[in-house]
Amino acid sequence: MKLKVAIIDDEKHAIDTLTYDLLENHSDEVEILFSSTSPVEGLKKLHTERPDLLFLDVDMPGLSGLDLVELMQDLPTRVVFTTAHLEYAVKAVETMASGYLLKPVQPDDLQRIIEKVKAEKQNKTTNQTVSGKIPVPDANGIELIPWDEIIYCKSDSNYCELNLTGNRRIVASKTLKYLESILPSSQFYRVHKSYLVNLHHIKKYLKRDGGGLLMTNNDVIPLSRNSRDEIMKFIQMNL
Repeated sequence: MKLKVAIIDDEKHAIDTLTYDLLENHSDEVEILFSSTSPVEGLKKLHTERPDLLFLDVDMPGLSGLDLVELMQDLPTRVVFTTAHLEYAVKAVETMASGYLLKPVQPDDLQRIIEKVKAEKQNKTTNQTVSGKIPVPDANGIELIPWDEIIYCKSDSNYCELNLTGNRRIVASKTLKYLESILPSSQFYRVHKSYLVNLHHIKKYLKRDGGGLLMTNNDVIPLSRNSRDEIMKFIQMNL
């Protein structure tokens, strides 16, 4: 299956060059859904088209690529930053993007990125251990945390607070989007742009204030409007 691709770059010649490279050398691997020189218009289309992969320029007027990523946290789209400046590439890596490409884009680098994203899409659990644990880096090292001990994850910019059984809380240097990509989707659900919950730890559905979830540690998690129906389906299926 082809990767569905979008390109957002304020320089049209950069879009044209990347489009040519993709169609000329990777037409059997990718399908270009859209491209845009406007980051604002591009962001709107991302929410309707929902591509697998976004090639995103970093340095754009009005809304930078780094700012745009902050506004698309709830999307499953993987991001590859394109930039002519190495210092921007370093910042891009800190956002937990799938990678970056330095302009002018080299064929080998483009091939490497496409193969990497295809592998990520085909196997979301690449970074999981077979024992049902995930490696979570913190300030002191890397802790292997069993899935079932995670009650919910809360986003804090490029970090996450993991709320665990036993009244434990740890801060991980990973984004919520990253954790969502490696935790099993059958067990973990993004109920809000800032919250990823373990469905096995839902204690009660609360109707007040637009809906919420009481978790097994007695924390209350807000629900987005779009997630309410899915949560109700899950509850009904498990009655």
